[in-house]
Amino acid sequence: MSDKVQVFREEPGFLKLFRLFKEKYRSIGRVGGTVSLDGFSFDEVESIAGFLGQPVEAILNNGKVSLLSFEKELPQTGFVEYSLIELLEKVLGETILTKNQETGIEEEKEKRFFEKLRLSYPDGYWWWNWMESKSPDTRWIWSLYKQDSAGLMERLITVFKAFQDVPCMANRYEKLPLFAQRITGNPHFFDSNQLTGKLLVNCMQVDQQLKRQRESGMPKTTEDLNELLGLYGLMRDDLWSFVSCRGLLAEGEMGLHPVWQAASETDTVLNVPIKELLKIKRIWPAVGKKVWIVENSSVCSTIVDEVAEAPVICTHGQFRAASWIMLDLLVEEGCHLYYSGDFDPEGISMAQRLMDRYLGRVTCWRMDLESYEKSISAEDISGRLSKIDSITSPELVDVVNTMKIRKRAGYQEGLVFDLIQDINKTV
Repeated sequence: MSDKVQVFREEPGFLKLFRLFKEKYRSIGRVGGTVSLDGFSFDEVESIAGFLGQPVEAILNNGKVSLLSFEKELPQTGFVEYSLIELLEKVLGETILTKNQETGIEEEKEKRFFEKLRLSYPDGYWWWNWMESKSPDTRWIWSLYKQDSAGLMERLITVFKAFQDVPCMANRYEKLPLFAQRITGNPHFFDSNQLTGKLLVNCMQVDQQLKRQRESGMPKTTEDLNELLGLYGLMRDDLWSFVSCRGLLAEGEMGLHPVWQAASETDTVLNVPIKELLKIKRIWPAVGKKVWIVENSSVCSTIVDEVAEAPVICTHGQFRAASWIMLDLLVEEGCHLYYSGDFDPEGISMAQRLMDRYLGRVTCWRMDLESYEKSISAEDISGRLSKIDSITSPELVDVVNTMKIRKRAGYQEGLVFDLIQDINKTV
């Protein structure tokens, strides 16, 4: 820095003033406006007044300094070769850009970031577009981008390559740690507490949202997370995810499975985890082709006590990966599914998902207006009703509209004897 400019570092008040000038210029995008001298000492104001050739009293009374006035004084004070911004850059030792200029540079950088992703992995355009849109659910990803864009690029590429090789692409299931080990060499790479694990879940969530064309959001519970991973053939725990059933037979590698056969013959309920379901090639009802599905375990227990032999499945709430495996195999055998769920947003959404997955093979069982009125409770569900805004099935539309008016849930326990009677009529 030349001795000529060094004076602004040595004279009291000028560095403080120049920093204020810089922020004003960055804010309004031009040399203009004024800055306040609040907080400046008398000596600092005196130094600035001397440079401007004005009485110190006048500067004190005014209480501010104009950027344009200061710039106009430069030629009179031996700094004719400098504009105000050039002088600020020289004294402060930095390039000064307006906020709009910085925004433009950042936007161009972001554009190049996503262009590189699209060129490298064009098949992931839907995920790259989603992130680039800056929707609310991508804020945490943009936070990663600001911290380390190069590191995020590397993670995104690794995660998308893994997404392209998820087990469901080959109609199989795989434990999540073994999948991570196979893809990256690190069994914990896709754990839920790792950024890469969160990115993989986000990729799956966006894929589901675009395929289903309705809002879905990141999983909020362990059950939701297990369910999402299960859709892609990944299991965090192959013992925890299970489904209960009665009246079903199964075939494994060695033929008719003896445990399932014995359970059917003795009218015994089986709790079957994914670990055992993955060994099964076929599942079918011991009697007929109708399978009765309920989500509530106490309702299921009452039904199996009252109705012998009928093929019954209990999902214990939301469908887990084990439920989907069993239902897939039953549908492959030509079975028709009768589903009865609670009259709450979660139960209605489960019915819709079941019908979406098995078109023409599912009947909503006791999920009509009459059953809703019979099972209605005092529970207020007004805060959760947005979950059923996207329900489109003609079988559910009337009851959904009524639920939105009544804002109360209805539960299977109030219909249990009707459910039993329905099954008895067909057995």
